[in-house]
Amino acid sequence: MILVLLGTFPTQFTRPLIAIDALCKEGKIREKVIVQSGFTEFPSEHLDYKPFVPVEELDLLYQEARIIISHAGSGSLLKGLKMGKKIIAIPRMPKYGEVVDEHQLEILEEFEKENYLLAWRETDDLADLLVQIDSFETETFCLK
Repeated sequence: MILVLLGTFPTQFTRPLIAIDALCKEGKIREKVIVQSGFTEFPSEHLDYKPFVPVEELDLLYQEARIIISHAGSGSLLKGLKMGKKIIAIPRMPKYGEVVDEHQLEILEEFEKENYLLAWRETDDLADLLVQIDSFETETFCLK
C-alpha cells in the first residue's frame, strides 16, 4: 500500500495527486493508494481518500505502508522516518498558492542531504522515483 500525506494546511495540493492518479490509470501503480487529503479535493476512481485521520488510525496506516509519498512537512516526515519508512517527499510551493513560504523546500533539501528520503521536484518523473525507492537505502534517522 502507498500512503499519500498532503497535510492539513487549508489550501489545495493537487500536484502530487495528478501524477499519482495518472500512474494508476496507466497501470504503473497497481497497489492500493490511501490519501490523507486534508482540504484537498481531487476526483479519482483510483485513490482512497481520508480527509482527516485520527492519530491512532494514521499510525496504523504508516505501519502498513510500503511507501509514503508526503508533503515536505516536518511532522509527517519525522513520523515516517522514526518508523523506518521509505519516503518520497514533495514540497508545497508558495508560487502555486499551496503554502505561504518555502519552508517545505528547505526541509526537503536538509532531509535529502542526510539521505533520509527521495526528493520529488517539479522536473522529476514520479514513475522513476517509484523505481528508485525500491532500492533506496535510507540513513537511520536520529536527532543531532
